[in-house]
Amino acid sequence: MADATNVYQPNAQRPAIPKPPLLPRQKSGARLAGIIGFLLLSLGFWMFSVPLAVLAMMAVLSLVFQSVGRSSGNSDWYRQIAVFVDRLHPELWMIPLVIAVLVGMVLMAVALFVSARILRSHGIVKPWPVTWAAAGIAIVASWIASGVLSVPFQLTGIGFDNDSSQTLPLGVALGVIAFLVSIASTAVIGWLSWWWMAHVMRPAADIQDVGPAT
Repeated sequence: MADATNVYQPNAQRPAIPKPPLLPRQKSGARLAGIIGFLLLSLGFWMFSVPLAVLAMMAVLSLVFQSVGRSSGNSDWYRQIAVFVDRLHPELWMIPLVIAVLVGMVLMAVALFVSARILRSHGIVKPWPVTWAAAGIAIVASWIASGVLSVPFQLTGIGFDNDSSQTLPLGVALGVIAFLVSIASTAVIGWLSWWWMAHVMRPAADIQDVGPAT
């Protein structure tokens, strides 16, 4: 009969090492990186996506226009439209649009580097993982917030559709308010997203500070 004292007994599992809360300096860095980083990222994305969409639309319209021109046999109405388009000088619009797309790409890259630098300088251990994860969460949250915030502005303008004397002032006022609310919501979303990821990815306490398993 085997000696009970010689029977293998697995060591007791060490309890999970707790994660200490973020230090005030780290919270401040997450807040600063979130606000500055996501504002720059949003501006860069807007400068990148809007001109790119315009360029794509111009390319599609150009193809459609050429196809219609070949099928119509250069009729009078087609020549009139062609003259109107030539007066707009679309080739001159392409250069600033392309420049805006490039500037937007640079701004998005700068936003990520600025975020990582701020996080690192404030003691965040994983600045790049925090930046990437927070940026993804903030982008999704901003889409949802934009859809929700657009509803009250649309409802506000319904009662003034038939009153031309109030349409322009109301439109200007709503535009300014929507712009300010958009900036504020972007800053808040960036702050909360960066703080959340910095909190989730904070390192565990030093194992030396944890007592032996009992």
